[in-house]
Amino acid sequence: MSVADTEFGVWGATAPPLRPLPSLDGPLHADIAIVGAGYTGLSTALHLAERGISCVVLEAREPGWGASGRNTGWLEPHWWMKRPSDIRVLFGEPLASELTRWVANGPQLLEDWITRHTLEVAIDDRGLVLASDRPARAAALAAEAAEWRALGVSHEYLEAPALERCVASRDYRGGLLLRNGVTLNPLALSRELARAATSLGTQVFVDSPVTSIGRVTDRWQLDTPRGRLTARRLVLATDAYTRALWPQLGRTFATWHVAVVASEPYAALDELLPTGYAFADLGMSNIFTLRRSAGCLVTATLAPLRRGLSPTDVATPFARKFARLFPQLPAPRWAHRHYGEIGVSKDMMVRLCTIGPDAWTAYGYSGTGMNMALLLGGKLADLAATGAQREPAFPLTGLEPLPLRSAVSFGLRYVHAPLVRHVVSRFA
Repeated sequence: MSVADTEFGVWGATAPPLRPLPSLDGPLHADIAIVGAGYTGLSTALHLAERGISCVVLEAREPGWGASGRNTGWLEPHWWMKRPSDIRVLFGEPLASELTRWVANGPQLLEDWITRHTLEVAIDDRGLVLASDRPARAAALAAEAAEWRALGVSHEYLEAPALERCVASRDYRGGLLLRNGVTLNPLALSRELARAATSLGTQVFVDSPVTSIGRVTDRWQLDTPRGRLTARRLVLATDAYTRALWPQLGRTFATWHVAVVASEPYAALDELLPTGYAFADLGMSNIFTLRRSAGCLVTATLAPLRRGLSPTDVATPFARKFARLFPQLPAPRWAHRHYGEIGVSKDMMVRLCTIGPDAWTAYGYSGTGMNMALLLGGKLADLAATGAQREPAFPLTGLEPLPLRSAVSFGLRYVHAPLVRHVVSRFA
């Protein structure tokens, strides 16, 4: 197994190769510095580059090394765990409705970039279904679909009979269909965003971990092992992989560890997902998603505490539920697995924050960051370029520490995840 496959599982095995990029060696001056070459950082850089504004991106490893290259590759154009009415409570009108329509436009932004920059990213745009086997949750999804439609967004509610045509089970009572949702190889998108940005003049430096950030007079000073970058404005785009680089940011979220597993080519994909929609069970006790990629079945599960397990061992909780829901289908043979980390905010709501003079960050994607990160890159680019956002302006806040953050992260990693994996493995 190659190093890339070990780190990125099925995505490393099927993504276009990483194009050579330099490391920072020596001093450099820039107008805008971006830390992190994931979706947030690269989207910010590409938005700037399309406006003819240069910037420098510093990446500790390679584009997509963190959550951007390790997630399940779902681009969900909606508010995660929030209804449009919840956003109305948070932000008021008319801003809430404007932002809700903006959130639904992530797939269009990606499609425009694929066309404009010939991104080598194969997308499956047949749609996404988020479903529940609980009547109360199904009713809530019906109400949510009505709220989206009232704002002109084509998200649709599916009754149980329609769901049976989407997934080969009769367990589900209702679901939300995101018709413009897409799935893709997330590592491929990370690498291609880096290629597009560099082709327009962005400097991306890899293997250049930022070891310290400080304010010197009216400039930001970023040190790496072999170089120093001085910049007028700063975008910190590290989210769950912030570590100790910016301690105040590191205290704003808990960390949730997940694994992505993929099968060998699975002949029953069309029987499992007849309409081609990717599928997610919204039960919060464990992750259960179904999507296809290059003829394989791909899902996510809570990461086991022990590393070095086989893909089959990692997939055990998912496999037991799969066998219960789809007894008529053959069990997938698991071939790939890799791990990642998710930064979970206190209310699972993303934040756009000012963190200092001419410095900003976004955090708290809580597991559904692809859509929001691509879109918020435009807002961060606005701020880095002019200090103000184009409309609709996403509300800017300060950093909001998560109470007992260390205890929450510990509980998610060492109590919740092992308990759920044990229970699901035995009783699913």
